[in-house]
Amino acid sequence: MMSSQAFISFSGVSKSYDGIHAVVEELDLDVARGEFLSLLGPSGSGKTTTLMMLAGFESPTDGTILLDGKRLNDTPPHRRDIGMVFQNYALFPHMTIAQNVAFPLSVRKLSRSEQKVRVQRALDMVELGHLAARHPAQLSGGQQQRVALARALVFEPRVVLMDEPLGALDKRLRETMQYEIMRLHRELGLTIVYVTHDQSEALTMSDRVAVFSDGRIQQVAAPTELYENAQNAFVANFVGENNDLCGHVSAIEGEWATLMLAGGTAIRGRCGSGLAVGEAAMLALRPERAALTGASDAGSADVRNVLAATVRELVYCGDHHRVHLALADGERLIVKVPNTQRQDLPLLGAATCVVWRGDDCKVLAVPPVRRPAASPGRSVSASSSTISPPVTGVTRV
Repeated sequence: MMSSQAFISFSGVSKSYDGIHAVVEELDLDVARGEFLSLLGPSGSGKTTTLMMLAGFESPTDGTILLDGKRLNDTPPHRRDIGMVFQNYALFPHMTIAQNVAFPLSVRKLSRSEQKVRVQRALDMVELGHLAARHPAQLSGGQQQRVALARALVFEPRVVLMDEPLGALDKRLRETMQYEIMRLHRELGLTIVYVTHDQSEALTMSDRVAVFSDGRIQQVAAPTELYENAQNAFVANFVGENNDLCGHVSAIEGEWATLMLAGGTAIRGRCGSGLAVGEAAMLALRPERAALTGASDAGSADVRNVLAATVRELVYCGDHHRVHLALADGERLIVKVPNTQRQDLPLLGAATCVVWRGDDCKVLAVPPVRRPAASPGRSVSASSSTISPPVTGVTRV
């Protein structure tokens, strides 16, 4: 449902190319005016299709898309007043930079004098006014992306859509462009819908992030809420880095749940939705929230969870060390240890204890897995489980 303050609204929107399989399914999503919203998810999750439906390059099979209260479903792309930035820049190689940026204005039949003023203003915004006479081949990748951004902004659109615009840039340049886009968003008050599969990028740039999987939104929230309070196992594993310890729920007490691991050890964490005693679940724990300590120090009053472990691998990562641990029951765990002079690292093969607070982790239900129907003449074992726990250890995407 659209809220009274929604600037963009998807209501019951679905998209299917074959009439059978939905690429996007029953999407309800509101975007506020001036908001920076990122659509985050793996390939095939429906995020780009959602963006293309908003741009007008795809039509929804069902549902309604509204912009500022007006229905967009049947409005052609060039009449939606939406700017678009693509990953491959999509610049005309035979045109100068100024001509590329002026193209949307010429399509809208603005006068040459007005075009000149707007083009100069747009290029100055991205600090490329001095390169107006060059051609795209004479610019670096980052400069070309700035030109694409200027072209999307030059006609002063109500919304700017970005489809993985920084994916082709190297790490340093990508980070520079992230701050450039954030600056323009802040200074111009733009409404931006941004598609990415890079969760770090989404957390850095966005006011809110919508996490997609299998054509549906799994969670939409501010970056801090998304990282600290994932609603389900998919979000916990996809956003950031996560240790997932699998077991069965042995008790639920108010806001707390106890998870019994395969080896018989009980650990506690904040209680996620949909949990039931006796059902399979996983405990989500960020590697930076755990610490290593000796057995004699593991009984502190503020520590709720203590597990014995053996150091299997030490990896130097500059600002921190990654300590790979093996638990007694075969589970694997990673702890990030800050690189400080006062931090002593354990030796490879040494016994240690990993400790963390109960409110730094969360017990989440394990989603059911759809299994293929049995072929004719073949029976399905009555003991076949409909619940399949995720792969243990750290999930990093």
